Amino acid sequence: MRQIVNFLAKIGILGSLTVFLLFTSVPASAVVVGHLYEVEIAVSNQTRKTRHEIFRKAFQQMLIKVVGSSRVLGNPLVDDARNKVLKYISQFRYRELPAGFKQPVATTANSTPAVYSNVLWIKFDVQVVNKLLRNSQLPVWGKQRPETLVWIAVRDGSQRYILRQRDKSPIKDEIEKAAKARGLPIRWPEYDEVDRSRLSFVDLWGGFWDNILTVSRRYQKGSILVGRYLWASSQWKVNWDLLTNTHQQNWQINSSELAFLSTTGIDKTSDLVSAKYALFLRETGGSGNFYIDIHGINSVDSYAQIMSYLQGLAPVKDLNASEVSMQGVRFKINAQGNVDDLKHLIALGTVLKPVNIQVSTQQPEQGDVILAYEVR
Repeated sequence: MRQIVNFLAKIGILGSLTVFLLFTSVPASAVVVGHLYEVEIAVSNQTRKTRHEIFRKAFQQMLIKVVGSSRVLGNPLVDDARNKVLKYISQFRYRELPAGFKQPVATTANSTPAVYSNVLWIKFDVQVVNKLLRNSQLPVWGKQRPETLVWIAVRDGSQRYILRQRDKSPIKDEIEKAAKARGLPIRWPEYDEVDRSRLSFVDLWGGFWDNILTVSRRYQKGSILVGRYLWASSQWKVNWDLLTNTHQQNWQINSSELAFLSTTGIDKTSDLVSAKYALFLRETGGSGNFYIDIHGINSVDSYAQIMSYLQGLAPVKDLNASEVSMQGVRFKINAQGNVDDLKHLIALGTVLKPVNIQVSTQQPEQGDVILAYEVR
């Protein structure tokens, strides 16, 4: 802890400076998802009409990503805001197409696909968007999002295989593309000798969950998505299973389009996972200050990880270290919503556990809220 005290003293952390931007490490059980309020869409021209159409499309994509769910669709306030999309945009610019960009191909003999020339990047105003979501009674899923482990078993004719982290596959590409669009962190299994000794293709295809769960514990404790792709005649038949804690969902979809199949699987997964973590933002109530004490920070890296973790929680607008001692670090938090929202999200995670010991011996002022946790 002395290392932390000396380090923070040197850089003046007791002021308003927040050093979490200096570090990129995050808790192993979750991922900080950036650029939630930004969207890039390929365009065929730079006309005003096309640009406005893209603004509206990007606005919808951004809201679904921020909320984590398609529940934004059909909301009357959101529909009205889409028609006034310019008030929600803070920046936009055209960029070159990324390296390796694949132009769409004709799906039928008579179709002529668009030829894209640029990418339009749009950044939306965080505060204005969050106000719209609050007024629309829609939740916000924070930047701190748990990973979903993805197991994909494929039967294509005589071929049978499980997709791995190192594999290159059109199925894998489409799933990753869909997950990025929804802001859903995913992880692929290594499926190395250790995994193969405990889980076979037959186990995964047959839904033997005891074996699936045993192998999955190696990677994380979050949700598990299993997809079984079967090529039958002229189309894919896909059976999806999502396990979140003890709750299991199953759905099926048939199509010849890999993009549609993958998007369907990822979209429903995002809807179900976000329902557990997204919170309804509220104006901060009360007249006191809001603090959180963290014990067990034993290195500069762990300090950076905790800063990143707290900053990624949906109710937290800003925070900085207000007091440092050998017992731990006290953070002053600027939050939207109430203390129960933050306690709920922390309890769902695996990073902190509550304790009854405060960092400071100073008595809190009337109305102050102080939470105390220890790093697991």
